[in-house]
Amino acid sequence: MTARILVAGLWHETNTFSPIATGLAAFRAYQWAEGSGLAACYGGTNTEIGGMLAGLAAAGLTVVPGLFAGAIPSGTVTGDAFEALAKRIVATARRERPDAALLALHGAMVADGFPEADAELARRVRAALPAGAPLVATYDLHANVSRALVDACDLLVGYDTFPHTDMGARGVEAAARLAAMLADGTRPAKAFRKLAMITVPQMQATAEPPMAAVMARVAAAEAVPGVDVVSVAQGFAYADVDHLGIAVTGYGSDPEALAREVDAVAAMLEAAREEFRPALVPVTEAVAIAAEPGAGPVVLVEPADNVGGGAPGDGTAILAEMVRRRVAGTVVIWDPDAVAAARGRAGFAGPVGGRTLPALHGPPVVLEGAVVFDESAVRYVRDGAYMTGQQVPMGDVAVVRTGFGLTVVLTSERVMPFDDTHLRRVGIDPAAEPALVAKSGSAWKIAFQAIARRAVAVDTGGVCASLVERLPYTRAAARRCWPLR
Repeated sequence: MTARILVAGLWHETNTFSPIATGLAAFRAYQWAEGSGLAACYGGTNTEIGGMLAGLAAAGLTVVPGLFAGAIPSGTVTGDAFEALAKRIVATARRERPDAALLALHGAMVADGFPEADAELARRVRAALPAGAPLVATYDLHANVSRALVDACDLLVGYDTFPHTDMGARGVEAAARLAAMLADGTRPAKAFRKLAMITVPQMQATAEPPMAAVMARVAAAEAVPGVDVVSVAQGFAYADVDHLGIAVTGYGSDPEALAREVDAVAAMLEAAREEFRPALVPVTEAVAIAAEPGAGPVVLVEPADNVGGGAPGDGTAILAEMVRRRVAGTVVIWDPDAVAAARGRAGFAGPVGGRTLPALHGPPVVLEGAVVFDESAVRYVRDGAYMTGQQVPMGDVAVVRTGFGLTVVLTSERVMPFDDTHLRRVGIDPAAEPALVAKSGSAWKIAFQAIARRAVAVDTGGVCASLVERLPYTRAAARRCWPLR
């Protein structure tokens, strides 16, 4: 009889500076699959769950499908939502009594009452498994990995890429490592190093300096005999928690070699810290660049309103300047009220954006134009390198185009610009736009880098500020992190 493996997980990147609380409805709206629906939703996709399913099939192991739920990055997860989600996963483990478990985690989830929510979930699942059953989990490169999470799992496998493209591969790897544990009955040695250091998404791209050299060192470490897995968690800067910061995790059969290699990677990160300081351009200068004629779009990157980092996506600083200067291009704004006001009409005139944190992200901007797209319950399937095959809700959508060529995509669900499909789905060819505003840190590169004439990181206010010194950290441990100290 083949071993039976629970496959489940929770995915949320929690921005504790965001006022948008994350309840159960946010998970149901974005990603939710359970039981037989798990394979139907994620089989064959470039996701951790898709990779785990493929890896277990290759190893000849039987899947016990549990719940996988994920919500768009936002504010703290409510205690009720966390309890409801965790209980569903734990109930499956208790009922099915699997031989082992694979969990797809983010690693930066914070819930009311549970600042280390990923570790809490792993502990609960561990307690529900039969004695001695191995537990392996994946984590996002932006995880704030804690000692508690390392202790709760037999092995952790982190992403190697940002922008993220290797989710499926890491799921396959996690399944293969778990299969090996079941086959030989052993557990790997662990190494864990935590750095009091904050870096921001704008500077974390793994194919660019300074992270490219770090990831090359990770690959070299994994080639050392007795060292199986080394992962770098760059951390998620926008969580005011005691376990904030970079971590390096490692697993293998040779404890001394493992410790040596993990220490070397950690030391390299420490030595490069000044290279992680971001550079930003003022809004007026950035929009002036976008107004210059040329082939291909200028990408105006707005890290401080990074939807993929929990910001609302309704910041108006760049939009206001584009309206003032009458600069053509495309901006996506989360604004359910404006969507409702625009739908069913040929034209729109009214306030847009600035609903959530106007003092920080900018007040609403008055926009006037023709409604050129109007549709309810818009969804699409990712066809780029990020989470390929994943279904994404945009909610109700209205697209307003001004007389001077500025196009504003209004959505009732927050949309992460990690592919260009969300624009193509509403009739926009991104390559033909003179300017694109990307509310993102570095993940926008998957969608737009190949077509960009130029990219400019813009200095705006926001809960995902690249200059973290602007953020109101309160935890003493967080405030001891570089560059805050």
